[in-house]
Order: sequence, then C-alpha cells, then structure tokens
Amino acid sequence: MRQILLGLIFALICAPTVGRQIDVVVGWDKPPYVMADTHSGFELELVRQILHEIGHEMYPIYVPFGRTTRLVNARSADIGLTINPRHNVDSKILSDVYVVYQNVAVTLASRELKLHAIDDLEEHTIAAFQTARLVLGEEFNALTAAHRGYLEMPEQQRQVSLLLLGSVDVAVMDRNIFMMLKNQLPAGRQVEVDVHPLFGISPYRAAIADDELRKQFNRTLAQFIDDGRYQALIDEFNLVNLIDNLPTRTLTGSP
Repeated sequence: MRQILLGLIFALICAPTVGRQIDVVVGWDKPPYVMADTHSGFELELVRQILHEIGHEMYPIYVPFGRTTRLVNARSADIGLTINPRHNVDSKILSDVYVVYQNVAVTLASRELKLHAIDDLEEHTIAAFQTARLVLGEEFNALTAAHRGYLEMPEQQRQVSLLLLGSVDVAVMDRNIFMMLKNQLPAGRQVEVDVHPLFGISPYRAAIADDELRKQFNRTLAQFIDDGRYQALIDEFNLVNLIDNLPTRTLTGSP
C-alpha cells in the first residue's frame, strides 16, 4: 500500500500542467504584427506558439488599442499585448520585452516637408495611432497636448488613407505597419512618401497578472530567442529584429 501511495504522489508531482484557454487582448488591426481577419501576424503567432509550448491555447480578443489597458486592469483577460511602461498598467505585471516597434513620421514626397525633430511637427496636421501621446515620450506628448490639428485613431488603415489623400500632413505610426497597409491599396493610390525617423525604438511587453503564467511566458520567450524560433518568425513576417538593439537590462524584469 505504501508503494502505491508513493507512486501516486510521484505521478501527481510529475504530471504536466493542465492546459487551459488563455484570453489574450489584442489591439486591432496592425499588420504585419496583428491581422485579425486571419488570426495571424507576428505578435499573435509568437504568443500562440509560446502558450502552446507552455501547454495552453490562445483565444484572441480584438479591441481598439486604447481599450487594452482597461480590460487588463479589470482582469477581464489573462494577457494584454503591446503594452508600454507608460501605459496605465502596474509595471509589476509586465513581461519581458517581446516585440520592438520603430515609429516614424511619414509624409507625402510631393510635399517636400523637412522634419528633423519632433518640434518640426508643430505646424502640421497629424494622424497618429491610439495611445501615441502616452508611448512616444514627453516631448511628443507636450507638443500634441494643445495641438488643434492632432488626432489619434484605432484604425491604422485610416491613418494611411488620410495621408495619401492629403487630408493630413503627417502620419505617425510604425514603419512596418505603414508600408504593409500602403502596399495593400490599389496601384492607383500608390504614391511616393518620405519617412522621417523622429522617434527611438519602442519596446513592448505583455501584461500578465498571473505570476506563474508570466514567469513561464518569460522563460519560454527567452528560449525562443536563444534557439532561433524568434528570428524565424521575424523572417516569416519580413520584419527587422530590433530586439537585438535593446540593452540587456531592458529585456528582463520590470522596466
């Protein structure tokens, strides 16, 4: 009997964690990072594979980007993606950096606008992504606080359309997102643009309130980076691996 009890205890200790559905809040639609219509994109595929490795199944919940933090803070989802320390989320629940964006200012080449610094945006109308004022630094926040020609919107395709139609002077968004959305438009709407690198790289983390899930996520993410699976996904979606440009200290732990 003692041997049977010991065997049962050993089996329980060694049994794998029971998988469950993980609700993941995702800001739509940010190709090539998030493509809601196909449930694909770099961020979705990376997180799906990480959770699968842990033994869980991902269930994406698509919302306007600005609503992600509200759902995370209300504990209405297990994970919130594309979170920056400047967002209104407890830094203690943030994962390691899992994706890095490169936000830029885009203008029509025909306008020949010269933008060398954030201050140069002051005289121009701007269409930016939702939460841009929070994540692009204090200088940009201060400039746009009282800017009458500044607006933020959840649909980034609309940013591209407004710029190409000449309805705004500047689109502020990630370089990869802009180019992919622009290239999806009909040939007749393709026009030359200028890209102005006014902003530094933007590292993003996942908000994960469950301590054990966050630790497992971080460990598995590190394995993906070390063994080449992360780079393989970068290549699949034609991105530049900007995570290699981060100081080591920003990769792990609280920001």
